[in-house]
Amino acid sequence: MEQAASAVAAVHEVRLKEVEEDRRVYERFYNNLALFSGGSVALSVTYLGYLKTLSIPVAHKGWLIGSWAAFFTCLACSLFWSLFMTHYGHYARDKEYAEAVKERYETEVAEIEHLNVANLQTSAERAAYIGPRKKAAAISKTNVEWNERRERVYFQLWVWSGRLARATFLLGFALLLAFAIKNN
Repeated sequence: MEQAASAVAAVHEVRLKEVEEDRRVYERFYNNLALFSGGSVALSVTYLGYLKTLSIPVAHKGWLIGSWAAFFTCLACSLFWSLFMTHYGHYARDKEYAEAVKERYETEVAEIEHLNVANLQTSAERAAYIGPRKKAAAISKTNVEWNERRERVYFQLWVWSGRLARATFLLGFALLLAFAIKNN
């Protein structure tokens, strides 16, 4: 049994390290996505300046403007992705903590009847002991609900900002490439 428990603990430790490394990789990915988006806009402005020096008119300016809009959307979503992820993690951990505190107080209230404590023999003494714990459990329940709502909101913001960042980068790149092809 000890071998099995130590094997589980070892695997758990490896998983924790991998999760942390995955988080860093994703953060680098979205930071690089923001840099590439900004660089693509700068490059396209330079290319537009070059096209203006030629005698032929610039075609499909709407594609270029759409590309810029997509890149700026990607830039914003990429930059806010890590903020949303951090907030999601914060509220998820706070919810877990509040649930554990609530459970502790509820357990203390439930188990007081089974304990033989010298200063909790009368019903008045037990009520004085149980009352504040019930109140603290109710406050913790409110904290759980409050954190859970924020956790859900930031989870959705986190997921959708990542999806939107990836999609708008590809869209911006496709529009910029189409603009460049049409103007050659």
